[in-house]
Amino acid sequence: MDELIKTFHIDWKLLIAQLVNFGIVLFVLYRFALKPLMKTMDKRSAEIAKSLEDAQKIEANLLMSDQEREKIVLAAKKEASQILEKARTAGLQQAGEMVDHAKEEVKGVIEEAKIQIRSEKEIMLREVKKEVGELVAGSVAKVLGEAVDGKIDNELIKKSMEKL
Repeated sequence: MDELIKTFHIDWKLLIAQLVNFGIVLFVLYRFALKPLMKTMDKRSAEIAKSLEDAQKIEANLLMSDQEREKIVLAAKKEASQILEKARTAGLQQAGEMVDHAKEEVKGVIEEAKIQIRSEKEIMLREVKKEVGELVAGSVAKVLGEAVDGKIDNELIKKSMEKL
């Protein structure tokens, strides 16, 4: 070993001083660089893990809210279809009522027209009877040559009217 030390020119004192210096540098680096760096890295790892957990929670909440949204949309569609069905039913009912009301109005108009036709018919018959009576009286007066009294005229008119 002496030969090895002489061949490589190793000085024990210098070697021990360098080992002490190396130990001091190693201690200082560990204490002031590596230890704070490890704390920072552990803290960062914890933050990343927490962020991942939060992301999973958010994803789960998002999935739940999507499901709730789908339920709400389905409920809204169901309610909308019920409202439409009620509106359709109400519309049909109202249309039926309007048709019934229109039929009643038409019946009323027809009845009024029938009454008016009857009254006009009666008026026309009276006028025709009056004219026929005057014609009969005039023709009797021409045939007889003179006017007959009112009583005979009325009897002749009644008989003529009964024949008609």
